[in-house]
Amino acid sequence: MILNLKTIQQNFLNELLDAQDGKKTSLPFIIHQLSSSPLVKENEIFEVLVIGGSVWKKAFLQKTKTGIEIVKKETERSVDFKNEKDFLEFIDNEVKDNIKVLALNFAYPLKPIFEKVKLDGILFAVTKEGSFHDMIGKKVGFEIEKYILEKRNRKIKVSVANDTICLLLSGLTKYSFDGLAAGIVGTGLNFAFFLNKNRSVNLESASFDKFTQSSEGITVDKQSLLPERGLFEKETSGAYLYKHFNIIVKNKNIKFKPIASTEELDSISRKNIPQVSRIAQSLLERSAQLVACQIAGITQFRQQRQIVISRHSGKRSSAMQNERIQNLHGSERFWASQNDKQYHNMVFNMEGSLFWKANGYKETVEQTVKRLIPKYIVKFVEIKDSGIIGAAKLVT
Repeated sequence: MILNLKTIQQNFLNELLDAQDGKKTSLPFIIHQLSSSPLVKENEIFEVLVIGGSVWKKAFLQKTKTGIEIVKKETERSVDFKNEKDFLEFIDNEVKDNIKVLALNFAYPLKPIFEKVKLDGILFAVTKEGSFHDMIGKKVGFEIEKYILEKRNRKIKVSVANDTICLLLSGLTKYSFDGLAAGIVGTGLNFAFFLNKNRSVNLESASFDKFTQSSEGITVDKQSLLPERGLFEKETSGAYLYKHFNIIVKNKNIKFKPIASTEELDSISRKNIPQVSRIAQSLLERSAQLVACQIAGITQFRQQRQIVISRHSGKRSSAMQNERIQNLHGSERFWASQNDKQYHNMVFNMEGSLFWKANGYKETVEQTVKRLIPKYIVKFVEIKDSGIIGAAKLVT
């Protein structure tokens, strides 16, 4: 299947622009207000839980004069929650008695709620075929606080954010907000970036649908528990790529045992099995190229702010342009006025074994991004313990 990558990139950029203007698009474009007042005092020990990925993590941290320090951390296999009670009991079991502040990195779609100088989130969907649907529509942090108060007669403060927002926040330990974005390309897929110092956007970009699905992608979608949702993710992420492989091999009448993971797909791509290895290679390459379209679109949207002013290449009067620039926040106004700058750096803090470990994946993303937006320089980084550090930034 031949991809028109430039068209997909432009469609993604158009969706970003429309979403920013409040129009309905395939991108939720969820804006988060971030707290400027810390919940944790200096030298205080607090707890972080990272939940929703292939593993869950628990860490105890201490706020110091110079930043935050991880005192202890643990990693376990992922936990499946059957219902809300199951989820709340799990949290209650993991929060220690001396903890007053809990930061939760929650890898599910959340509608952010900023109350009492802390960020909370209303769960509005359960992805990755999850099952605790009775939690949908409720404020996650508030429900945890209420449950622990009722069960233990103890007050704690809980701040919650999506895993991609936490990944974005972890980048602040090394990079400035105005050139920073974050991406998860592994079992799932999503991107986030800053609008200004205290406002960030969770795109839920797995939902992007302005591209042509592959025939096997259509089949994968129909067979999923959540059809017609997360179409881009079903074409690109580790949770689904191996299913594409099995469908293609079957349709081509190739005698090869079905595989059960994208790790197996990656292994096959590195071998020299006639026909089969090439199918695996092409699926990884196609995924990387599609992901690059989103990265290129975000880079243009975030850095080349004059595109926002002259929507879809349409001409506007100087008065209208100046009015739009004045309505932007400080750093956004700076980028909008930099028509004479040819190069802007963008740093993407990335997470996910598909991006970092799959055969030629990162290299294909880099090459495709360079081809799509040659006047921009995009850097990809990986920050240690980003899920923990990012959640910690919610309360420190």
